[in-house]
Amino acid sequence: MPAFDPEVLENPETLQQIDRSALLRALAGAGAHVRRALATVAEMELQRLAGFTPRALLVATDAHVPYLSNLLTVLAGDQVPVVDWREPALPRWAGPADALVVCSADGRHPRLAELTEQADRRGLSVAAVAPAGTPVSVSAARHPLADIGYLTDSPRRALWWALATPVLLALEAMNLTSVSGELIEVADALDAVAEANRPDSSAFTGPAKMLATDLAEAVPVVAGAGRGATVAARRVAGAIQLIGGSTAMAASLPDDVARVGSLLEFASAESDFFADRVTDTRALPRLVLIGDDEPFAAELSPTRDPLSGEAARRAGRALAELATSRGIGCSRIDVPDADALVRFAAAAAVGDFAASYLALGRGIDPAAPRLGELPH
Repeated sequence: MPAFDPEVLENPETLQQIDRSALLRALAGAGAHVRRALATVAEMELQRLAGFTPRALLVATDAHVPYLSNLLTVLAGDQVPVVDWREPALPRWAGPADALVVCSADGRHPRLAELTEQADRRGLSVAAVAPAGTPVSVSAARHPLADIGYLTDSPRRALWWALATPVLLALEAMNLTSVSGELIEVADALDAVAEANRPDSSAFTGPAKMLATDLAEAVPVVAGAGRGATVAARRVAGAIQLIGGSTAMAASLPDDVARVGSLLEFASAESDFFADRVTDTRALPRLVLIGDDEPFAAELSPTRDPLSGEAARRAGRALAELATSRGIGCSRIDVPDADALVRFAAAAAVGDFAASYLALGRGIDPAAPRLGELPH
């Protein structure tokens, strides 16, 4: 792994040269993607889903909208079972009482096209997101479809909200959640994150640049306090792995407090006095907390289980104190005082920018294909 050079983050020209695919600029357009989906929702013909509440909701996506099914579980899991479906064939029990949502950035994913065709034959309700004219969109021709063909030339790693927003609106049409009002705030929050983390921001004040610097020589342990924050933690850890090229792990609080606590307890910032400072260096864990404050930990339905929210907050505070006592340190991703979906969006966006700056500080193009990423 190339060494991280923090001085690169202070030079916008150098950042632009390394960021050959312009991922930073593309990430800054996430708010615009949400607004466009809201403005063109009529073209998707979601009224065809109105009045239908599925027995189960199957979610099939490509790799460019990670953990969407987890977010949908938080939003709609109290209404219907949400199943993250990754098999090439639909389950035997799936039929007209069920629904399938499909997301594909390029529309050429053969598994997703096949699942859509199967759903059409079996009579499932379908909502799809893909560029028009592609195999996935052709398979979904008789169902609500969001065309994202205008993003064909954009880096795939910046399309999360372009893919997710139409799906969220489809869930609203099926009376599984109510998010259209919140999505306007989501767009504003994404714009605010992009403004705070633009390439010419200071590495000493920009949240994403500061987080990238904190994590450059560490193993990030991203912990979310509560269900929504846990999805954000997984998104952030995944971005650090894929874009930043670092080892990272995600944890859910309060459930994983013992596991993370054990990791922090036996890690020490004090190295062996006789160790060679050049050859015997090792990366220590670095705690990153998301949502250890009251509004986020209260979750989308605070009356559902208020005790779990308090337990999550206590777990976050205990881990922060433990990390500090061990000399490891603790980073926090600050999010606005708003509804949980907005806070999720802000936290995930900071993670995307931080992962990008982590890669750029190592001289790596953050949007370049990684080993194992195959075109469809």
